[in-house]
Amino acid sequence: MRAAAYVRYSSDAQREASLEDQLRNVRAWCARSGVTDPTVYSDAAISGAREDRPGYRALLADLTAGRYDLLLVDDLSRLSRDATETGRLIKRLRFAGVRLVGVSDGVDTARKGHKIDVGLRGLMSELYLDDLVMHQVL
Repeated sequence: MRAAAYVRYSSDAQREASLEDQLRNVRAWCARSGVTDPTVYSDAAISGAREDRPGYRALLADLTAGRYDLLLVDDLSRLSRDATETGRLIKRLRFAGVRLVGVSDGVDTARKGHKIDVGLRGLMSELYLDDLVMHQVL
């Protein structure tokens, strides 16, 4: 199975170690599941509300090119803080035959009922972002 992982943290107020923490969780899932270490794409100090993240864009291009069967994230919110973008991405992944797994939050597009899970988590991510914007932390 050809696997990719995406890790991200949002702001300069967060730690670079956050990327390693996310990768540690992803790699532990890979070890438990018998999946080889994934190719890693990352973005540091860039909000998940932005679609122009370089690592995210490179990941999307490689997924579209058919380079991976599996996309791993620590948590679905690492991909996007925009519920609409998350929904578009999930459709794009399914069309390309790519399974998405959130290793810490339990999202798995191979599981029946994943659309409800993804939808709720996408809305929670947006609400979190709205709260940040209201408090000017973004």
